[in-house]
Amino acid sequence: MLPNMKAWEILLGATGLALAATGFSAESMRLTAYERAQGWRLLFDGSSLNNWRGYRESKVPANWKVVEGTLTGLAGTPLIAEEDYQDFELTFEWKVSEGGSGEVYFHVNEEGKSPEETGPVMQLAGHSSRMGGNGGLSEFWHEVPWQSDTWYQAKIIVFGYQVEYWINGAKVMTYLIDTKEWRAAVAGSRYRIFRDYALQRQGRVVLAGSGVTFRAIKVRPL
Repeated sequence: MLPNMKAWEILLGATGLALAATGFSAESMRLTAYERAQGWRLLFDGSSLNNWRGYRESKVPANWKVVEGTLTGLAGTPLIAEEDYQDFELTFEWKVSEGGSGEVYFHVNEEGKSPEETGPVMQLAGHSSRMGGNGGLSEFWHEVPWQSDTWYQAKIIVFGYQVEYWINGAKVMTYLIDTKEWRAAVAGSRYRIFRDYALQRQGRVVLAGSGVTFRAIKVRPL
């Protein structure tokens, strides 16, 4: 041990170096004063899963782990947030390993066997490497190529029936739910078997996938 250096100081220094090596700082796991004033909330603080549990379960499933300030998911039960949101802005960072997949759902209830039965999806990876899709229901505005084990930033904005998907600061998709075009798209898709698919005006955020890692998950009700 270095002279006049306490054990906890060495531990903090090592943690800081580890975070720096990933291009991620401890500041990203906290809200700034400005963010708090704007109404932002942390859904994942880098250490606990108090805001989450397994889909249709009462506790966090074993396939989700907190590892060095990140949230890692393996194949198995999706993770659902404990609070409903109606109009909101959700931001997060994620990466997916080679051969993995990742999805984020919103406006989900737990009446269906899986979250895809009620809530719209933002596809992150594992879907022909086209990030930011909603299951083929809408056209892309802009495509961002996916690379395995690479961190990306995402944003989902929901206001009324209007939805926007952003990746790395670029809008990749926008669509309107409950329009003539939307209903026609659903009727011609695999979602047609789900009654009133995506028409619920509020619900919960769900994380799903295999080999997917999340961090800096923040939400702001609008």
